[in-house]
Amino acid sequence: MDAQTTLKICGVANGVYAAQMLGAPQWANDFYFKEGHKSNKNWQNWFGLAIAGQATAQILASNESAPNKAVLGATVINNVAATLLMLKQKDDFKPEQLAINGAFVAGLGALAFKAYNDSK
Repeated sequence: MDAQTTLKICGVANGVYAAQMLGAPQWANDFYFKEGHKSNKNWQNWFGLAIAGQATAQILASNESAPNKAVLGATVINNVAATLLMLKQKDDFKPEQLAINGAFVAGLGALAFKAYNDSK
């Protein structure tokens, strides 16, 4: 898979996640976290905004004529850090969400890492 396709996939995935946190924070809290986990619309909206910014950068960079190593590198770092944070907060996540999202985010990070290394 080429770098531009990788960035498109990561951008769309982050866009969907951002939309959940911005548009339906209570639903997102109930979907990802165990019962009793306190929802906080404020932090979830700020988180959604940050992820939306990254998604925008990824999608815009995916339309450039050559791979954007800076955006690819940031994508790698974000996905590795997100996976580690999920593991650190494993007691808060529903087990199935931790497994599915952890694997998905780590997979996106691996794709971005490969694209970063393959880019000139």
